[in-house]
Amino acid sequence: MSTSRIDYKWIACIVVCLVTFMIALDEGAVRIILPQLGSELEARTDDIVWVWLIYLLVGAGLVLTLGRLGDAFGRKRIYVGGMVIFTIGLSLSAVAPGLVSLIGVRALQAVGAAMALAMGNAILTASFPAEERGRALGILAAVVSLGLLSGPAAGGALLDWLGWRAVFYVRIPICVLAVALAIPLLRNEPPARKHKGFDYAGALSVFIGLAAGLLAINRGQSLGWQSPVVIGLFALGVAMLVAFVLIEKRSVDPVLDLSLFGNRVFGAANAAHSLFYISTIALRFALPFFLIQALQLPATTSGLLLGLVEGVRGVISPFSGRLSDKVGSWVLVTLGMVIVTAGTIPMLLWTSDVSILGLLPLLIVVGIGMGLVVAPIQSTIMGAAPKSQLGTASAMVATTRQVGSSLGLAIAGTAFIQAKLVAESALTAQGMAAQTVAVESTMAGFQAVLWVAVGFVVLGVLVLVFRGRPPKTD
Repeated sequence: MSTSRIDYKWIACIVVCLVTFMIALDEGAVRIILPQLGSELEARTDDIVWVWLIYLLVGAGLVLTLGRLGDAFGRKRIYVGGMVIFTIGLSLSAVAPGLVSLIGVRALQAVGAAMALAMGNAILTASFPAEERGRALGILAAVVSLGLLSGPAAGGALLDWLGWRAVFYVRIPICVLAVALAIPLLRNEPPARKHKGFDYAGALSVFIGLAAGLLAINRGQSLGWQSPVVIGLFALGVAMLVAFVLIEKRSVDPVLDLSLFGNRVFGAANAAHSLFYISTIALRFALPFFLIQALQLPATTSGLLLGLVEGVRGVISPFSGRLSDKVGSWVLVTLGMVIVTAGTIPMLLWTSDVSILGLLPLLIVVGIGMGLVVAPIQSTIMGAAPKSQLGTASAMVATTRQVGSSLGLAIAGTAFIQAKLVAESALTAQGMAAQTVAVESTMAGFQAVLWVAVGFVVLGVLVLVFRGRPPKTD
């Protein structure tokens, strides 16, 4: 291997990691400013949440199409274009005069983020030799963990010191630096596939289908699951996704080549990836309620405990990615999901009297399990796709992650609220004190979400076990 080859792979890794960190940081940083936004912009919580929700919906609906465009027109072009749009979106968000305009420019920012995320894994996979693919994706997974870990802390500090607009404008110089590095340093490789005409019908149907389905799940709690609006959105989502499959089967140059799913490794890995994120986002959703409302810990202490999971995951990810290059990713993914299960089930025994020292071992176990899963399963997905479709495979990684996270958040929220309401009613009827009712009903909601998390991660293990072992070269 030449020196230029060795140098370039690390140059590509630095550029991709820098942008990925900024995008991962966005999630935690923006969520923490939502309460302050509601106060300053005099908006309801249901409206303010769209500052985050629009980002998720746009990304989930576009990322597959963008992956296909990268394969057809060149990944660097899409990647750099995405970074430019993301930076413009940050700048406009920092000066948005009101809620409607902020939501609009957040949608623009989401387009840029989706372009970059759709290409990031593909650029890394193409830059590193096959025997180092897991190592590269492990580093990227660690960077994502670092972004998720530091997002709430950085966002909270900026909010206290400089106000919510600083969460956007402070990142602009770093994004400009990333663009300045990417343009001269990333290779302008030729398109991986010959462009035969863009599949507009497929792109539109998958965008509407995913956006409508995710929106229905998100609004089901507030509007009611039997609401005509929610039912109509579900029906539209299903109809559009069915139409998408039919369109892709007949398209000359589809957004998503369905023949990829003829590869059992590719199909099973994507399914397990989505199930993994349904489970882990449910756990992430429930833990803050347990720590703050049930245990009544300070927000600072709770934040540190929550950060422990991401911190452990970030430490483990580079090692698991590198190890997957040697022992095979499937073994590590299965082991990681089993460890997540083993760490989650004992949480059902937690009570409102559990000590911080009693929390630490299981949080560390869950973090280790997550760290063993993320990089190897992404390596499996990327390795199962032909080189001409790395952009599509990279987009599938982002799509299954976002769709899984959205489903997990909606399912966990419903389970938590329903269990909490039932417990509140029963405890109040027994004449319990208000404080006891609040604590014990939160515990009931937390335990309901734990069962959701366990159920989906076990389902992910079953998908991995029963689909058969992949070749050792995965």
